Amino acid sequence: MFDDFFFPYERAKLWTRDMVILSLSNFFLYISLYIMLPVLPLWMVQHWYCSYAEAGGAVAVFGLTMFLPGPCNSYIIDTFKRKSVCVITLALLAGVSLLYPYVATVGLVALLRMVQGALFSVVTMTTGSTLVIDVTASRRRTDANVAFTWFGRFGMALGLALGVYIYPYWSFTCVVYVCAAFGIGALLLIPLLHIPFRAPLCPPLFSLDRFLLPRTLLPGINMLLVSFIFGVIIAHIYNEIFYICILIGFAVSLLISKYALSHTSCRAEMEFGQAALVAGILLMAFSNSLMSSYIAALLLGIGIGITASRFFVIMISLPLHCERGTGNNTYQLLWEVGLLGGLFFENIWTGNYPDTIYWICLGICVVSLVLYETVTHNWYYKRMEEKQL
Repeated sequence: MFDDFFFPYERAKLWTRDMVILSLSNFFLYISLYIMLPVLPLWMVQHWYCSYAEAGGAVAVFGLTMFLPGPCNSYIIDTFKRKSVCVITLALLAGVSLLYPYVATVGLVALLRMVQGALFSVVTMTTGSTLVIDVTASRRRTDANVAFTWFGRFGMALGLALGVYIYPYWSFTCVVYVCAAFGIGALLLIPLLHIPFRAPLCPPLFSLDRFLLPRTLLPGINMLLVSFIFGVIIAHIYNEIFYICILIGFAVSLLISKYALSHTSCRAEMEFGQAALVAGILLMAFSNSLMSSYIAALLLGIGIGITASRFFVIMISLPLHCERGTGNNTYQLLWEVGLLGGLFFENIWTGNYPDTIYWICLGICVVSLVLYETVTHNWYYKRMEEKQL
């Protein structure tokens, strides 16, 4: 009964002008963010001869500072104009990107990443957790949240491919300009939105509203293990075609979910996604050929796409009344923390035991599946039954 939270009978239009604008803005934002992810550690190691562990730590600190503005999210979004908050934070996010070529130490790079983490947290809370809900009919909000998040996933893979492709041919400063240009593109779309009028409220300065929803933490931690694997792969593989294949895998996973798995159970969909993920990891572990790596990337894209999307639906269907935005934000925070944690771990581990990284990923994937099968699945259905009472 709870396997599918889409509403095909609803006649309200999903792809309104505002929804298209927000989705494109999110697509550009994630391209901007992920262009720098494979480039920054390599640039720091080449430029300052620091260790990969130091470079990975400076990049990964972004994930921790995403939690800093969280307790004030409700106050920010209900006290000030939401479009204005989004525009200002996007402008600051793009502006901070332009400072990277002018810093002189790894510590200053970490400081810039910390600032960007806090700003990105506010942007994702304002757009995915608030504005998307504001511009969508109530019965299409699950569809809208899922579609909006898919645009971010596609931007994520394309950003990784672009960063890996252009850095060997262009200077680091040019890569930064491309990053800022996509960030500005995301910014310029926001003023085009028509947001319904909302009277200012007087919320408390600190709360968990639009920050973290304890009710979704179990599936969120389960999902975090999947994003951790993706972070390890991002740090380990430096090949633009590999990330294009992951992008294609994302597209294929979307089609599979819509047409092949639309009438299957939640458990079957999760098992299919995890099986594709395991197959991709095993292929990378046992084969060194380029063609095998591209097939593995396709399988990884399918597995991550199906699994992450299903966990996302779980996390936005668990919230009670007026908690959807908080569930959405919890997903975004845990996804980035897991991914950047994986990136940091790979940069520490590879120097000593490079050949074991795929087996570690395989073990984490198995743990994620076992956790879902033994705990998360039954817990989720029980919570949903209680919600219907």
